Amino acid sequence: MDIKETIKDIADNHHGFLKQEIPVIKSLAYKILKVHYEDCKDELIQVHRQYGRVQNELELALVKKQMVLLPMIWDYQKKPSSELMDEIRRTVDEVEADNEILMRELEGLKEKTNTYTMPESGCPTYDTTYRKMEKLHQEVEKYIEIERKMYKELLG
Repeated sequence: MDIKETIKDIADNHHGFLKQEIPVIKSLAYKILKVHYEDCKDELIQVHRQYGRVQNELELALVKKQMVLLPMIWDYQKKPSSELMDEIRRTVDEVEADNEILMRELEGLKEKTNTYTMPESGCPTYDTTYRKMEKLHQEVEKYIEIERKMYKELLG
């Protein structure tokens, strides 16, 4: 595994996807909340709140990874040092703890959406929203696995 290529892939593709989709899903979730409030309010209130938690965790993770961890790893690839490696280890531990929180919130979203299954009264926008939420969940799982492989290779 080329760590520099992996960093570029994570930042460009996976994080890029998340930055694009997070606000789209937020807008769609708000739209279905307004349109289907009368017939699905109990579910949609829970989904809306849960997606807000997912969004918060994703935004925090993206900032920490893009502004702190990935640049540290990139710098380490250029100029290794034991001090920088110690800092990377501490930051990876923090990021992994954050990833656990994020995954719990995504599992909560999956639960609140009945495994991303819209009710019979749903509309095409409802379906699109749940499909996008499901895709987001899958993408996060995928990129966290890629990150973990990179951390394992780097940290041993």
